[in-house]
Amino acid sequence: MNELSLFTGYAGFSLGLKLAGLKTKTIGYCDNDSYIQQLLQQRIKDNLIDDAPIIGDVRSFDFSIYRGVCDIVSAGFPCQPHSHAGKRKGSQDSRNLWPDTLRCISEVGPGYAILENVPGILSNGYASIVTGQLSEIGYSSQWHIVSAADAGAPHLRKRWWCFAW
Repeated sequence: MNELSLFTGYAGFSLGLKLAGLKTKTIGYCDNDSYIQQLLQQRIKDNLIDDAPIIGDVRSFDFSIYRGVCDIVSAGFPCQPHSHAGKRKGSQDSRNLWPDTLRCISEVGPGYAILENVPGILSNGYASIVTGQLSEIGYSSQWHIVSAADAGAPHLRKRWWCFAW
């Protein structure tokens, strides 16, 4: 299965899919941070992650080039608009990149989308916007709050996970 990774960071989604036993190949990474881009280039060079293009800005890239070749879009879209630690402006926050994530999913048309964010996305009501907009473009979805401790980590770090198909 081919994965397109948005807001890639250290490639945690890509690595996690492989660790879960899925036979995946990452066909594109997207992160606007220049340090992260250098890190990804080095990890590719070291054969630690799949060799794939690195896209710089989710807001301006035409993702339709991945239509028909991408099975999974993974995205931990920015949490600042939804975090209890912030101002919780949701859609009024300029850092809210859910609309660009949705545009990517719509342009690519993958069989699956795996999304992650902070639990605050529930209490500010934005999770219903996400799942509602996924439904509008033809996806069913299911979400849960999962803690890192649920996977054996020594800390809670609860996260909102959404699986769409």
